[in-house]
Amino acid sequence: MSNINIHFDTNLKINFNSKHIPQYIPSIFEILNLNPSTQINILFVDNNKIAELNSEFRGILEPTDILSFSPDFSGTYYGTEKIKKINNIDFPKHSDNNKVLIGDLAISLEYIKNQSENKRMIFDNEIKKLIIHG
Repeated sequence: MSNINIHFDTNLKINFNSKHIPQYIPSIFEILNLNPSTQINILFVDNNKIAELNSEFRGILEPTDILSFSPDFSGTYYGTEKIKKINNIDFPKHSDNNKVLIGDLAISLEYIKNQSENKRMIFDNEIKKLIIHG
């Protein structure tokens, strides 16, 4: 069974039920041939927080829909200021050796709400698409 950790760091009032996420992530893991006990951490935030994270880890001070943090790949930093430890970001390790941390996702509910309204897409489907993408 997969280990899905969902956290919210926003006070936005958006009609979204995160309880559906653990129902479809195991299917995604199966399609990707991942260990069934794979761990993923999902943090739902607002545009201010995602812009802060985007600036800190990518050097881009603007909101985005999703940021993905992998324990295996450091990504690319586009900023002009040097930051420490960009290539050595410490990701949490799960104490259970049978579980593998696939990574962390930060998703802006505010950004996705605006994006789904502009594209006339269903909000929950946009969330699913981004989790798969992430």
